[in-house]
Amino acid sequence: MRRMSFSYPSYLLSLLFFIGAACLFILIRFVGLSSVPAFAAFDYDSLNHAALFGRAVAVGCVIGTLYYFVSQVLDTPAVRQRPYGLLLIIQGFSNLICVAFVLIGLSVFNTIVESQSFSVSAIKSRVISVNFFVILIYYTFVSFGFVMIKQINRKFGPGNLRKLIAGTFYHPREMEIIVMFLDLKDSTTHAERLGHLQFGSLIQDCFIDMSVVTSTGAQFYQYVGDEAILFWDVADGIENGNCLQAYFEFRNQLEKRKDHYQSQYDLIPEFKAGVNIGFATVLEVGDIKREIAYLGDALNTAARIQGQCNKYQENLLISEMLGSRLQSVPEHLEIAPVDITELRGRAEAVHLYAVREQLVCDA
Repeated sequence: MRRMSFSYPSYLLSLLFFIGAACLFILIRFVGLSSVPAFAAFDYDSLNHAALFGRAVAVGCVIGTLYYFVSQVLDTPAVRQRPYGLLLIIQGFSNLICVAFVLIGLSVFNTIVESQSFSVSAIKSRVISVNFFVILIYYTFVSFGFVMIKQINRKFGPGNLRKLIAGTFYHPREMEIIVMFLDLKDSTTHAERLGHLQFGSLIQDCFIDMSVVTSTGAQFYQYVGDEAILFWDVADGIENGNCLQAYFEFRNQLEKRKDHYQSQYDLIPEFKAGVNIGFATVLEVGDIKREIAYLGDALNTAARIQGQCNKYQENLLISEMLGSRLQSVPEHLEIAPVDITELRGRAEAVHLYAVREQLVCDA
């Protein structure tokens, strides 16, 4: 059974969004109402503004909390793999049902408080009213908007949408990163045997399973054919050897689903990887399709290191530059020197190290 992981930043974002949406509704509904001729007779001063906004904050908290936990329940591979349109509908309507229950609960509460008794007819008149449906329609658009923003953020990669909007890399910047190139082993052989369509399905499954590496702080940069490029902020990647653990977490995920791969494709996919650390130039590129690009020797070297895996019959190779920066790695990982080799495009030879997983036996 899948365990839900609680994320305080995501929960806080959900709360703030729906509290803001509730307060905005109050502003739209009541502020400036007295200046509208049709509402000239309305006793605007009789409104308790503090109570209105206090209730808006409370309702926003409840809806935001429900939204967060519903999103967590729906955050499964079976849902995430759906087309974007269907995904929006599933999540949007699930949130709409939650909002409807909150509004019904609020109507029951208001009826009991105002009449000091539980009256079905009074509750029914509140629920089947223009006011109820106006609020429901408003939150329908709000929920779908929030879901769409989250999906767009996921499409660009977590945090990249914010960087694009803020123009963080509108002007090129240099930053130090850890980069990993992951490539499917024997991909040409697999493609010839499976055919293009089934091979494409294999790549889809592998890249979906690769999402487990996000637990190590990895960020996805690009998918290029049967290859994926990941990177880490240096502090996140070095901590506890996260940039190395990512490879083995992915490999373990493939192993867990070996029955699926064996039955669907008659194989268990294996990947090889090269990892390096260095400075990259980060910038926004493109006009029609804008994205954040990473350029520089750090990426080129990582790609060349990955290309040496077959030569040395290793699955994971890293540069000496990265190995010297790793202060601690988990006990089940072993780092061993392999060779000093020249890489295409580099004037200086590079010291390569292999990273292998050891079987830890209980004493």
